[in-house]
Amino acid sequence: MSTTLYRKYRPQKFSEVVDQNHIKVTLQNEIATGKLAHAYLFSGPRGIGKTTIARILAKALNCQNLQGAEPLAVSGVEPCDQCASCVEIRDGRSLDLVEIDAASNRGINEIRELREQTKYTPLKEKYKVFIIDEAHMLTTEAFNALLKTLEEPPAYAIFILATTEIHKIPETIISRCQRFDFKKVPVRSAMAHLAEIAQKEQIQIDERVLENIARSSEGYLRDAVSLLGQVLSLGEKEINEQAAALVLPRSDWHKVMELIVLLLSGQTKEALLLVDQLFEEGVDLEHFAKITVETWRKILLAKMTGDWQELAWEAGEDWLKKLVEVSQRLAGPDLVKIMEIFLEALNGLHQALIVQLPLEVAIVKIAEVTAGLSGLKPVKTSTDKKEPPVGGSAAGQTSDQTKSQANSSAAGQTTLKIELIQSKWPEVIEALRSHNHSLAAFLQVGRPIELRDQTIVVGFQYNFHYDRLKESKYLAIIQDVLARVFGQPLSITGQINKQFSENIFSAKPGEKKMVDQVLETFGGEVIG
Repeated sequence: MSTTLYRKYRPQKFSEVVDQNHIKVTLQNEIATGKLAHAYLFSGPRGIGKTTIARILAKALNCQNLQGAEPLAVSGVEPCDQCASCVEIRDGRSLDLVEIDAASNRGINEIRELREQTKYTPLKEKYKVFIIDEAHMLTTEAFNALLKTLEEPPAYAIFILATTEIHKIPETIISRCQRFDFKKVPVRSAMAHLAEIAQKEQIQIDERVLENIARSSEGYLRDAVSLLGQVLSLGEKEINEQAAALVLPRSDWHKVMELIVLLLSGQTKEALLLVDQLFEEGVDLEHFAKITVETWRKILLAKMTGDWQELAWEAGEDWLKKLVEVSQRLAGPDLVKIMEIFLEALNGLHQALIVQLPLEVAIVKIAEVTAGLSGLKPVKTSTDKKEPPVGGSAAGQTSDQTKSQANSSAAGQTTLKIELIQSKWPEVIEALRSHNHSLAAFLQVGRPIELRDQTIVVGFQYNFHYDRLKESKYLAIIQDVLARVFGQPLSITGQINKQFSENIFSAKPGEKKMVDQVLETFGGEVIG
């Protein structure tokens, strides 16, 4: 049923493709303006729409009743999906659409045959479209033969190469194609698509089940639809978590995030209670531990590279903010030690006489790792209790001591003033420069203008700079630097106003002008 379900709801128009908006809009505008490339290269993970968009592009190029053909139309151009050309392509009967699976047709003879086909004009349509799937599987000789065709293509021939391993495509081929990089589908987008399919199938399905499917598929939409097909094969008109558990393992992803946040904020007691709760609910603790270890790995990579994009996709804005906050004071070696502790617990779960004991021991060991970190404070999660959290016996803290520390931390935060932030802003820029020169450059064209509830408001003249600031991979780096410079967690946001343009060419006494700072960063000069 999963294969049938995927084929049944395979997108036939650009608007039906989930996500990949940066690719759809560009292709639609090229079709509308007639400024087409003779070769396209679609790269990205499996099951996210490369071949699907290739076929939709072929339909749009030859559609006899193209919809919304005005340049830069708001809705974008779309194949009608009803004319003879669209129907033949949809049904796989078009003689002017040639699809080659390079995984099984990878030799020079197959490419020579393709070259022969390019010599003949389309039988019915305006364009003859060649789709080469799994293009990275072609042999070196086949690539050389294909290169000759790409160098001198006939005006009516359009080539679309799709690959999951872009690094295996020769640079000579890449340079002759217009390249599009496909991204994994975010959880929320996948959930919306699955919900739409379930509605069309007249099945009521619990939102937690949809989320479990979306997360289990890890951004591969085709896998998500296949998993949905397995769930729908249960034959129920209403599917809840209990019913879906017959097919899908229970995710408890939110509990994984909650446990990590509790551990990194020093809330050992609450972490132990959470594991006990999971055991009482019959959760598969081994599966839970595997997900936790994988999440630790992603946090470590994000911490080391400054790129939180994968976690942003997986965690969502709320959880990502908590993860960034609690991991600010952890160094790489600390995270490695924590991962090793959890891996040891995962191995111990196989033969544990007391099922939850390996995880409980791991939590206590992690408390020893985090005990020496300064500035730890509780982060609100769904398991927070009214009594003050205890940092664990390893931290040697009583509840009264925890209160005193919380009060001291709060008092320290209230002493921070915007004037201090402005005076230390050059330190922030300099610290950022060690991470990323361009990041430091775009941030220093603005100036801190206000402090609102531990959030620094930076004034910018243009939306471009503010948009860069909002990107999660940059936001995480900036917040990490702010915490180190000012000694406490701080968020950052922006405000757009033309008056901030003055900051670029003016400076307070003793300060460099911001334009001079930018020029210094990139080694440039003002011309004219």
